[in-house]
Parts: sequence; structure tokens; C-alpha cells
Amino acid sequence: MTRDHILYAVLWPVLKTFVWLGLTAFGGPAAHFAIFQRFLVGEGKWVSKAQYLRMLAAVNLIPGPNSTETAMLLGYARAGHWGLLLAGLGFIVPAAGVTLALVMLYRGAAALPLVQGAFLGLKLAVVALIAQALWDLLPHPKKQPQTWVLALAGLAMAGLGVVEWAVVLLVGLLMVLGRSARVLSIEPLSLFWFFLLVGSTLFGSGYALIGLMQEMVSRGWLGSSDLLNALALGQITPGPLLTTATAAGYLAAGIPGAVLSTVGIFLPSFIFTFLVAGLLHRWQGHPIAEAFFQGASGAALGLIAWALWLLGRETLVGWGELVATLLALGLLLRQFPPIPLLGLFGLGGALWSAWVVS
Repeated sequence: MTRDHILYAVLWPVLKTFVWLGLTAFGGPAAHFAIFQRFLVGEGKWVSKAQYLRMLAAVNLIPGPNSTETAMLLGYARAGHWGLLLAGLGFIVPAAGVTLALVMLYRGAAALPLVQGAFLGLKLAVVALIAQALWDLLPHPKKQPQTWVLALAGLAMAGLGVVEWAVVLLVGLLMVLGRSARVLSIEPLSLFWFFLLVGSTLFGSGYALIGLMQEMVSRGWLGSSDLLNALALGQITPGPLLTTATAAGYLAAGIPGAVLSTVGIFLPSFIFTFLVAGLLHRWQGHPIAEAFFQGASGAALGLIAWALWLLGRETLVGWGELVATLLALGLLLRQFPPIPLLGLFGLGGALWSAWVVS
């Protein structure tokens, strides 16, 4: 087999996997972590659970969209630097395309009960998906009680309002210490620089983008209602949550604004993740690094639990939603595939909404 055939055999699965996930992975960062874990983590898959938890810890310590950077690290683990690049592009480009198509149509469809019902069904399934992934990633409390303590510490710190990168950094450092002891005109280029700065300084999940994008309103680039619609589109479309920038760029300056905003916000992620991927490989097995990542990995689980709590509090507003979510969780625990589940609950939500309205 020639070198080109070997490269194709290794790289094509990476690109194919993340293009598919970029078109189907609804629900934001916590849901993406759960979907990655379901398909790519575990015995005989791309990475082990321990490696995956290190990745989740690492992406919380660098700027940029966490789930996109996790996709890149998974691509790196599978196929090196080319795998990292293809995983990132595969996850971002299809999602940005879907977001751009929907933002061009959103004014006529976003308020339809059928559409709102479909997205409610998707959200309920996402809550169940995150809960199931968290349960699978947490070890048995009798075998690794320390990880549960670390996760609870991360959850408590997130609940107190500590930013995500600080949660991971502080809990990781505690483990190390414990071991030691023992522009106003709407120009597309201006949008590019704005989102390049955001992508270079945004820590934690894509949800932190909401506050930063208020600057677009104060600069006169978007109205408040346009900003809210762009944020909503980022939430309800598949792929990275930061494709919100695609929607905002389009509303501010058309297709050139959408393209340059998307490139600007994701470009730093490729640079930071290239650096982190090499460091993770180089530090593997180092006792101090292992201690830090043990603490940071536990904190990352706590942050997933906090995201689950926030999403559940927002979504589970009645008995019907709670029962539907428990049904979805039961199906996931019986190994029902997550992507068909999201589609099934989205369709169910749309039909239920249409029935209620009629």
C-alpha cells in the first residue's frame, strides 16, 4: 500500500466523522462532549476515557470554543497534525454553512410553533444525553472516590460563579500541591478583527460568548433583537456554539461578514490546539503533569455537571418535560444511538407543538 493510500485510510475517517458530527451534533458544548464520548471514547475507539478527560481538562485552560478544540485533539490522537486540522474544519465548516442558511431564513420561521416545538424536543434529549455521558465518564465511587471529590469541588466552584478555566486550573494546582505535600462602521474586516480578538481571549465554553457579543450592540453593528436572534441560532444549529459568529456576521455585513467572522473566531483555536496537542503528548507520564491533569480532569467533570444543571433548570419546566427527558435517558442507557434520538425527539416536539396549537 502506498503512502498516499495510507494517509487516505487514516485521514478520511477523521474528516468524515467530524463533518457528520458538525451536521448532527446539536446542543452546545456539554452535549458535544457527550456525543464525542459516546462515539469516539473507550476500549477499541480513538482514545481511552483517561485520555479524553485530559483533553477536557486541557481545553478549559486555553482560549476558544471547548468542544471544537476537543474535536481537534481527538483528530490529533487519531491522525496527528493533519487529523487535528481536518477534525476542526470538518466540525466547523458544515455547522457554519447550516447556520448561515438558517439565519437567512430565520425571520419567517423562528417564531413558528412547529419550529419551537422541535427545538424543545431536541433540548430535552440533550439534557438526557449529557446526564448519560457524565454518568459514564465518572468512575465507580468505591474505586476512585478522589475523582468524585474533585468533580464535586469543580461543581461547587462553578456554582459559586468561578469562571471555567479558573475552576480547572485551581483544582489541578490543588492536586499538584497535595502531591508535593505529599470599530463603528460595519466593515467585514472590522468584524474579522473583532472575532479574532474574541476567539483569542474566550475561555471556557461558548456560552461565555454571550457577554462579549454585547459589544456588537454598543458599537452599533447589531440591534439588540438581531443579537438575540444570532445567539438563538447558534444554540439551535448543530456543531460548535460559536457559529453564532456566523449569524452575527451575516446580520451585520452580509455573506462577507459571515465568512470573515467565522474565520476570525475559530482561527485562534487551531493555533492553541496545535500547541496543546504537542504538550499533552510530551507530558504524558510525567508525575507532576499527571497529578495536575488528575485534578483538572475531575474539575472538568464538575463543569459538565454544572452545565447539566443549568440546562435542566432552563428546560425542565414541567412534568411533561421531565418525563420526556427520563424516557430519553432510559433509551440512552439501553444503548439507543444518540443522533437518531435527537431526531426522534425533535420530530416529537414539533408534532406535539402542532397538536397543542390546533
